[in-house]
Amino acid sequence: MYEYRFFNTLSTKPATIYNRDTKIGTISKTYSHPIQKLFDLIVKGHLFVNYELKDSTDQTVLTSRRGPNPFKRKQYHVAYYRRDREIYLHLVDEKSFGMTEETSFTYDGHTFELKKSMGEKARILNEGNVVAEWDSSLKVPFKAYFELVDKNYKEDELLFLGLFHTYLHVA
Repeated sequence: MYEYRFFNTLSTKPATIYNRDTKIGTISKTYSHPIQKLFDLIVKGHLFVNYELKDSTDQTVLTSRRGPNPFKRKQYHVAYYRRDREIYLHLVDEKSFGMTEETSFTYDGHTFELKKSMGEKARILNEGNVVAEWDSSLKVPFKAYFELVDKNYKEDELLFLGLFHTYLHVA
C-alpha cells in the first residue's frame, strides 16, 4: 500500500509517495503563472487544479489540469507518459446529484470507471472488477492511501494514483 501526506489545496510543495520506507515518487500542484495562484487563493484552491506526478527517478509520469470553464461540470485533461508514448485521458464528471463522485475514461482499449461514495474508499473498476483503491484522511495530517488491487496493472499504478488525486483531492 502506498501512502503520502498531502497539503492544503493551494500548496505547491511536493508530497512524497512511499511504499513503506521506499520512495515511489512525488505529486505536486503546479501553477503556470503567479497570477493563477493569486486567483486560486480567492476561491480556496478550486479553480486551477494542475498536478504533476514524478516517479522515483524524478521523471514526469503524469500531468493533469482542470478544464477551462469552472461553471460547467468538472473535467480534467490528463497526459500520461508511458515508455516513449504520451497518452491523453479526459475525465468528465458523470454524476447527477448526490454525494458520489463518478467518471469514466478509456485507456489501453478498456473503459474504466472511477467511483467514490461518501464514507467509502474510491475505486477504479474495469468491467466491474476493482483495479485500484484510494482513500484519504479527513484530519491533520492529511494522508492518502493507494492500493493496486489488480497486479496486472502494476506498470500503470502511478497513472491510477494520479487520477485519484487529480479527481478527488479538491472534491
